[in-house]
Amino acid sequence: MQTVGYLKQYIIDVINHGSKQLAFKSDEVMEGGIALEEDAPKIACYVLELSGKKCKTPYSKDAAMYYSSNCAGCHGNDGKGLHGAYPDLTLPTLLGIKKKETFLRRILK
Repeated sequence: MQTVGYLKQYIIDVINHGSKQLAFKSDEVMEGGIALEEDAPKIACYVLELSGKKCKTPYSKDAAMYYSSNCAGCHGNDGKGLHGAYPDLTLPTLLGIKKKETFLRRILK
């Protein structure tokens, strides 16, 4: 299981650099830079809170606003993804991490 610190950094990296892990359509990617870099840690802590985890430092009061403005359109206000069309951010293992682990296990076999 990933540590909270690892998950937080993963979420920050996806916010800042994007992700091709959706793979629902060949041209569908999450673009990087959906929020200001200084806001990414706030959003990451808020996402972790949605999944029942806690950051070492609590998210700021405005984190929910940053999440709503930048992420909720696809992931929903509760982080569970809109009608299954976008990844559920409340799962114990996030989609991108799960795909990465599966790939690494295949290589190691």
